[in-house]
Amino acid sequence: MPLSPDEQNRIEAAVIAAEKRTSAEFALVVADAADDYDAYPILWAALLALVTGGAIAVLEPGLGLKLAFAAQAMVFLVAGLLLHLPVLRPFLAPASVRRDEAAKLARLQFAALVQERTQGSAGLLLFVSLAEHHVEILPDRAIAERIPEAAWREIVDGFVTQMRASQLADGFVTAVERCTAILESHFPVEPGDRDELSNRVTLI
Repeated sequence: MPLSPDEQNRIEAAVIAAEKRTSAEFALVVADAADDYDAYPILWAALLALVTGGAIAVLEPGLGLKLAFAAQAMVFLVAGLLLHLPVLRPFLAPASVRRDEAAKLARLQFAALVQERTQGSAGLLLFVSLAEHHVEILPDRAIAERIPEAAWREIVDGFVTQMRASQLADGFVTAVERCTAILESHFPVEPGDRDELSNRVTLI
């Protein structure tokens, strides 16, 4: 579990405190990974097997065809099993693929949890995908109309730094506080303001 119960409670308290300062609503999501990347272990194992065959042909040209094939098959099987470990699979995909998959999942979560789900469309998603070290802040329509996308960039960069340092809970708390400092002047608390989105971190 990426967050302990105490850490989840601390983040929830930070969201509750933030929503006493602004009418904007926060939604927080943590994904272990944006994709299973199942195809990449097979591709890399096949590549290693081909390289093994080429190396045998150059270095041991006298080795029998059956032995060469057996060596390639062994490399393919062992590499396929090792590279299929969940902790390794994301690193086998190109960085651009990892970014695209994480961004795609962030937008799916935004549509499911935030988009047009608050009065005045003033919701904000803080999304983290751990395997890709990916952080996004996605605002709903009213926030996007008043606050430029560049305003979130420094917050995202700081969050990524804390996540890489295994400070995920601190990253969330800091990001919520910094987002609130931007939001509160544009979206002050209003009479009758309701809590419309969950204050808990959604783990997927």
